[in-house]
Amino acid sequence: MAMRDNVAIVTGASRGIGLAIATELARLGYSLGIVARTKPDIERAAESIRKQYPEIMVIAEAFDVVNGESTENFVSRVSEELGTVCVLVNNAGDYKTGTSLMPTEETQRMMDVNFLAATRFVQAVLPSMKKSGRGYIFNIASMCGVQAFSDVGNYCASKYALVGYSSSLAQELAATGIKVTAVCPSWVNTRQAEGAPVEPDEMIQTNDIALTIRYLLTLGMSASIREIVIHCK
Repeated sequence: MAMRDNVAIVTGASRGIGLAIATELARLGYSLGIVARTKPDIERAAESIRKQYPEIMVIAEAFDVVNGESTENFVSRVSEELGTVCVLVNNAGDYKTGTSLMPTEETQRMMDVNFLAATRFVQAVLPSMKKSGRGYIFNIASMCGVQAFSDVGNYCASKYALVGYSSSLAQELAATGIKVTAVCPSWVNTRQAEGAPVEPDEMIQTNDIALTIRYLLTLGMSASIREIVIHCK
């Protein structure tokens, strides 16, 4: 049964990696606040979770994660209705190919979604996490956050920013009881991977990422994995 001391927020949770993680957290007994841009999609995801785990409380909202006011309001609602957030999964992301020729507006959008949105959610949940003396922040990055590729330079830049931020944040919070991990997978079998040079059955599956989160949550307080890179076949 869900408890008020097991509350998680997952962004980009309507499908793919985010939905797999949210579903696994529900299986573990976490009440959930889930976010995506499209209302029908996030409501469909919430209904799927409730159907599998009817005892789990789920708050689902649709908004653009770059909107700081919406972020603050959502975190406040989740905290008031479900309890203190102890797990944050920053999964919302934007992916486009391009390096030198990518328009600046598209680069800005990727930085806003892939990096700055995560910092806003962190700032919104940190006060209550610090007060409770525990928490875990997962930033879903990418292999592109640890290794650059010529055709996705600006996407790489946004994910490098997220990985660097995660490392600094983990060091800053090390003495507070709050852990931070950047999860950096290679090709994952999602809609964004369509056209990839890897067959879907040879890619990382979304449930593999969910099980990675589950594993990290089982570690003792003295064990800290600040960055985990997952390769596909």
